[in-house]
Amino acid sequence: MAPVKISHVVSFSSQDPKYPVENLLNPDSPMRPWLSCPQDKSGQLKVELQLERAVPIGYIDVGNYGCAFLQIDVGRSSWPLDRPFVTLLPAAMLMSLTDSKQGKNRSGVRMFKDGKEGKSREEWDGLYEKQRCSTKECGCY
Repeated sequence: MAPVKISHVVSFSSQDPKYPVENLLNPDSPMRPWLSCPQDKSGQLKVELQLERAVPIGYIDVGNYGCAFLQIDVGRSSWPLDRPFVTLLPAAMLMSLTDSKQGKNRSGVRMFKDGKEGKSREEWDGLYEKQRCSTKECGCY
């Protein structure tokens, strides 16, 4: 199945003015990351994305820039606002503790394929991504 486009950003926790969250909307510019605000000391970065249509998600590729852990939840725009998202990808380690402490291997792409839980067969049009930063500035592309 061809990749589905991100329609728009619903919400986000932080952004660097030089590297805004809108960079995630342009697949033709993969080297323009979305980074946290340099003054943000929370150690977490969150974004909610609306896909152009509901689709089963069989795989997802994430460009990492300084994040130690990643979790991806999914949902549907038709759900009530108080309904929680469903976890598609439980917390996955993107950087080892050693790499994090030494500032090595800060960027790269991780590819995640569907599991056997059956969630990948359902159709989703919303993604909620949570990242735990391991460095002063983190983000994704």
